[in-house]
Amino acid sequence: MPTIANQRLAKLRSLVVDDSAAMRQNMRNQLGQLGINSVDQASSANEAIKCLRQESYDVILCDYNLNSETDGQQLLEYGRSQGILSPATMFIMVTAESSYDLVASAAEFQPDAYLVKPLTGAKIADRIERLLDRQNALRTVNGRLKLKDIAGAISECDRILEQEPKWALEVLRIKGRALLELGNAEDAQQAYFRALSIRDDLVWAKLGVARCEHALGHAEDAKKNVLEVLEKNAKYVVAYDLLAQLAEDEGNEQEALEALNRSYKVVPSARRSRMVGEVAYRTGNLDQARDSFDKALSHTRGSLTSQPSDALMLAQVHVDTGDADLALKVLSSAAKEYGDSNAFAGAQAAIEVQAHVRLGNLDAARKAFEDAKAIAGDARADTATLALAKAAFALGRDDEGAAILSSAVQSDHENKKLVSLARKVLKDSGKEALSADIVDNAVNTVMEIVEEANVLMRKAHFDESLAKLEGALQRLPENTGVLLAAAQLHLLWMSQKGLNLEYVEKVNSYLSKLDTLMPGSERVAKMYRFLRETLSRVARKN
Repeated sequence: MPTIANQRLAKLRSLVVDDSAAMRQNMRNQLGQLGINSVDQASSANEAIKCLRQESYDVILCDYNLNSETDGQQLLEYGRSQGILSPATMFIMVTAESSYDLVASAAEFQPDAYLVKPLTGAKIADRIERLLDRQNALRTVNGRLKLKDIAGAISECDRILEQEPKWALEVLRIKGRALLELGNAEDAQQAYFRALSIRDDLVWAKLGVARCEHALGHAEDAKKNVLEVLEKNAKYVVAYDLLAQLAEDEGNEQEALEALNRSYKVVPSARRSRMVGEVAYRTGNLDQARDSFDKALSHTRGSLTSQPSDALMLAQVHVDTGDADLALKVLSSAAKEYGDSNAFAGAQAAIEVQAHVRLGNLDAARKAFEDAKAIAGDARADTATLALAKAAFALGRDDEGAAILSSAVQSDHENKKLVSLARKVLKDSGKEALSADIVDNAVNTVMEIVEEANVLMRKAHFDESLAKLEGALQRLPENTGVLLAAAQLHLLWMSQKGLNLEYVEKVNSYLSKLDTLMPGSERVAKMYRFLRETLSRVARKN
């Protein structure tokens, strides 16, 4: 029987993660005394991930040092970044280190709270109660955000600021982020300035001001603000991300690489190593790319947080540096874990083609190429598609390589990284002179389709306009630019002609797909707002 009667706590479903069976049982007992009887247990990050994929939890108590391949902070990072950990879940880190707050402040994913051992029921109850109070205060805001109603969330923020100033800083943080999502950088900046007027040492608010400057096109001011943040908070890794983004916007990928290198020194995680490796590869710094992907593999070896892309990219780097034998060994080893995945097998075969050509095994290369093509089918354009184009060029099948590359670029012509990697394929294959004919033409082809549809819409040829984009989506179902244009033009049609439930369903399907392809995109958030405003206007007309 629980010794503390608390119906609010009794309803919670909990997960306890600790490598010590005694410690897990102790935490379970403490939760039981609070009336929390629905408690699952995991002895490692891998077990915890399996639990998270099967169940939804209200609260997680996780030991920081799990004495395994993945610690508690890495588990939190993986759960949040992969979306298997609900934003509503209270993640409480348990640690023997009173200085854990320094670790958490450096990380991009922070726990909702942390507790220092030894634990007591009173300590746990106090933390959970405070988190529940915060959840309850922000319930209407989070409800709006869940519905993609950003404008509604901002209105709720203003209401709470008026009625419950206790939560002002938390609300201003949400409001600033929401305003930025809507593209209202000036008002977002005022929200961050207001937070700084309450506490002038808020690093997130200072970085928020820098993000607003970036959104307003004030790159120099944004960079100055970021550097000021890092001067006083050298371990604030998300500031390095903005610094890298500013550098990439200027076309300075080397400076972006330097910023990400600094972030990796602060948080040497697999995710950060992967980020460094990707930029290093695009800039042609193959030695660093090799080391970074090798580290990413080491960080996640034997863990469910491992990703096949690390092995694939490492193998590609080995091919590019002339170490074809080692590339084949990396692929063979990774195939034992990922061999059942078509996506992995297709990329594996495409990279094997290049390795076999390097080694002079042309028969093996041709067979691998046919295998890669058969597996690829109509798969989404990604590194596997680019590797297949590179394989075609390696075999001297230039027309085939050009067609594959053109198709890949057209599939998502606004994806700057995809376009940059496509140019790199041509450069690495000694075909750089074909960049305009292949890459630029592919981009222009899709841009012309979108522009033609817009012209038709402006001339009130609504049906022809929509048909043109629908036809494009039949061929390019995951082109983010075409999806956004299709959503916009369907909404414009309804603004003129009135409600069409079939079109509402289509727009929702486009936006749902865009949520997957462009998570957290400001452009997608604006389109959700346009949808709500359109439906509201149409309803008023009716």
